Parts: sequence; C-alpha cells; structure tokens
Amino acid sequence: MARKIYTVHARSWSPASDGDAVFIKEGFCWPGFIFGPIWALWFGMWRTAISLFVLSVVISGIVVVDGITDGAELAVTMALQVIVGLWGNDWRRYVLARRDFAERGVVSGRKLADAERHYFAGGR
Repeated sequence: MARKIYTVHARSWSPASDGDAVFIKEGFCWPGFIFGPIWALWFGMWRTAISLFVLSVVISGIVVVDGITDGAELAVTMALQVIVGLWGNDWRRYVLARRDFAERGVVSGRKLADAERHYFAGGR
C-alpha cells in the first residue's frame, strides 16, 4: 500500500495543544468527485457548494433549452465532477487559509492515523 501525503493546517491562536490541526490529503478528492455540493457543505464551504449547485442547475437548464443529448449532458456533468475531484482538496486548503489556518507542514503515512502519529511525534 502506497504512502499518502498530507498537508497539516492549524490555527496559530488556538488554545488547544494541537492547534486544531486539520490534515488534507494531497491528490484526487474522491468524496468531492462523488458527492459534489454535499461534500462542500460538510466542510463548511458554502460558496463552493452554492457554486456547484448553480452550475449543475445551469447545465440541466441548457440541456432542456438546447435539447442536448443525454450523452453530452453526462459528459459535461462528469467533467464538472472531475474538476471537483481534481481541485477539491486545494479548495479546502484555500478556505482554511481564509479562516486563519496556517500550513504547518507536510507529513506522509499509509493511513491518516499514521500521518497524524508522525506529525504529533515531532517528525515534521
């Protein structure tokens, strides 16, 4: 099993000893690809969720108005989902930066728990 890379983000002003650390996996975001706007809402990315929902509605509206085939609709919808999967974790990093989280380091591990253990053990 391959090691995964995670970026670690934490609040500098947090009273918690771990700084409310958030670990974000590098690479494709499968939950974002599959669940789209629901995934964005789960992480409190309201603007992203609204944008994804509006894009989905616009795509559906264009299909109805222009009479695009089902195959073309599927292709455009899948392209949107692939974009979310490719950039989803980067969007999370951007939102965390806006919420006063700073990137504290990069760690790796076979699973998230391994990466957390490595980070908190001082192996930054």
